[in-house]
Amino acid sequence: MMSTPLRPVHLSDRWFRSRPDSSTLSRPRLLARSLIDVADLDDHIAFYERLLGEPADLRMPIPDFGGLELAAIGNLLLIASGRPFTPVQRQTRYSLIVPSLAAQLQRLERTSTVVVESPEVIVPGARARVRYPDGVLAELVEHRPQPGEQPRPPTLSKSAERTSPAGRFHVLARKAVSHGAFADTVRLYETLLQTRAFVRKESVGTDHGQAALVGNLLLVGRPVPDPDEAPQPVIALIEPAPDSRRPQEPGLDMALDDLAARRFAGSTGPRTVTLAGPLTAEVWGVEAAQWLAPHLGQHRPAPVIGRS
Repeated sequence: MMSTPLRPVHLSDRWFRSRPDSSTLSRPRLLARSLIDVADLDDHIAFYERLLGEPADLRMPIPDFGGLELAAIGNLLLIASGRPFTPVQRQTRYSLIVPSLAAQLQRLERTSTVVVESPEVIVPGARARVRYPDGVLAELVEHRPQPGEQPRPPTLSKSAERTSPAGRFHVLARKAVSHGAFADTVRLYETLLQTRAFVRKESVGTDHGQAALVGNLLLVGRPVPDPDEAPQPVIALIEPAPDSRRPQEPGLDMALDDLAARRFAGSTGPRTVTLAGPLTAEVWGVEAAQWLAPHLGQHRPAPVIGRS
């Protein structure tokens, strides 16, 4: 059984978690990852707080663990370092905060998931790295409080306070597969994330014929897989409905002041933009937002393996 270190740990003044103990989670929390230089972390936190209209809910400087500092805003984890990232760090697609690392690894044994880095104790709690059956690398992290650590409610930065949460984008991790692999991939991630999918098979825009929301992962089915030679979107940004946007803030189409994203070319389907990071994102318009909005944040228990 993994647990936090017994030796005293000095936590930085920047350290906070709104939920220090992940055992209270009902299922894994999947986060897309953006690897950045530690000198840029404050600017990136401010940018994504403004873009998403919500505050960071954790920030963890971990100098003894490769000099990393982490921050989570919505479903995005910023991983900052003053050192070059390793190949395996760059290849890891998702980070998952899990209620129990031991229980999660035991559950994954039924899915042909391979443990590529064995469980180890770290300052936030414990971690392991795994390769899912579809080849995706993911880091699993169990959070446990340090002695005396209390939950700290997230607080918006001053720049984000001026934005309307209802008029900002919603971020989801994103994965595209071929039409032929779509159904199996949906079933796999229902098991991995312990929740049922909301599936839409009708056309959404001009590029996708299938889409499913599994927890906070948006799976899309394409006629052919994403090409390997082009940067692939790591996240999906769901545009707010027009009537929820604040007219005095025209930058909601991704031109956001000092850290503005590159504008996308007009199209009727999902559009790809490059955000601060750089982080490649796929922007889903109002049609997608209308389908997804009722399901964002909802959870339906996954089917029990072995039962119909």
